[in-house]
Amino acid sequence: MESLPANNQEWLIKKIIKKGGTISFYDYMDIVLNDLNNGYYGSGKANLGSKGDFVTSPSMSDDFAFLLSKQIYEWLIQVKSKSNCDDKLSVIEFGAGDGSLMSGLLEYFFINDKKILKNVCFIIIEPNKGMIKKQQKKLEKYLKLGFDILWRCLEDLEDRSLNGVVLANEVLDALPVERIINLKGKMQRQGVSIDKKSGRLFFEAISITKELEKSIASAQEKLDINIPPKYAPEGWTTEWHIDNKKWLMAIYAKINNGILLIIDYAKEAKRYYSLGNNNGTLISYKNQKIVENIFESPGDCDLTSHVCIESLIYDSETLGFETIGIVKQGEALLSLGLAERLFEIQNELKDDISKALSRREALLRLVDPICLGDFKWFVFSKFNNKKFKINSLCIR
Repeated sequence: MESLPANNQEWLIKKIIKKGGTISFYDYMDIVLNDLNNGYYGSGKANLGSKGDFVTSPSMSDDFAFLLSKQIYEWLIQVKSKSNCDDKLSVIEFGAGDGSLMSGLLEYFFINDKKILKNVCFIIIEPNKGMIKKQQKKLEKYLKLGFDILWRCLEDLEDRSLNGVVLANEVLDALPVERIINLKGKMQRQGVSIDKKSGRLFFEAISITKELEKSIASAQEKLDINIPPKYAPEGWTTEWHIDNKKWLMAIYAKINNGILLIIDYAKEAKRYYSLGNNNGTLISYKNQKIVENIFESPGDCDLTSHVCIESLIYDSETLGFETIGIVKQGEALLSLGLAERLFEIQNELKDDISKALSRREALLRLVDPICLGDFKWFVFSKFNNKKFKINSLCIR
């Protein structure tokens, strides 16, 4: 039993006690991120951007959306030509944050091809009402212009109704995960318990579920990995992304013909489940800093973990997606014209050196492997005609 200090609010204490005093880490992460009244995302308190708790690529630089929009535009043209469908095309974004990426996409189309806007429906899949309010405020200009922008639950969309592009930028890393721990040679789940007197949270081992056990066994067989790795020390711990396949399955059912782009932190399986990575990848962010104690200020911090590359590809292909390619964000943005964009900024802002340098610095952070440049872009496709091949500007 490992006790950790925590700044715990009464709302969380009541929820855990109501569930018996111990919950799985999966349930803990779900509550502190997605609770409608107090969760970091659920309540809308998530603060993105350089002055917030953490930055995303779209919130760091408008130029990210500009460069990505070039790829989205090309994909839409190809989907239209290959799908032989008269219905509107769709651009769907999951977990749109503060709306920065969707705003940039709309602005790109508005400036470069207003005609396509008449034939594209923009859909945001956002489970948290608090974030929807932020997105609506960010997109107010485009809503007033009459752009076809909708907020929907994935369940509300008909199966095989989508022809277009589905985007998930830093979505999977925020899905609740199970935490598994090696104790006396056996794998158990990490649960979260509360000391009723002090209000402190602590990890406590709880039994592993059959679903989780089956998922781990399948991955070990298919991906040729050992969990835990051989000679793993007592207490070796990692995350397990139990919801990724369910998420992919739900999307696959809705797509008729289209592209799925997932952008996220990711590690190779042999590095993820290694002796050296003995405490997983779980991180808490607040005020642009990593919070070492993941129990600190629950509901007021972001919680995130890396995705396993091979697991994501395997789950996608098992469902029927075709893997078009994987590329580091830095390489993808360079392929989409980042160098040319830097030159354009220099010319556009030659009379405002300060602003030009700020834009340049933000762009370079997007490709810096120490910052956001090491993000992985996963490109998958689903077409009724398996012979269709998609060209991608972002993958050389």
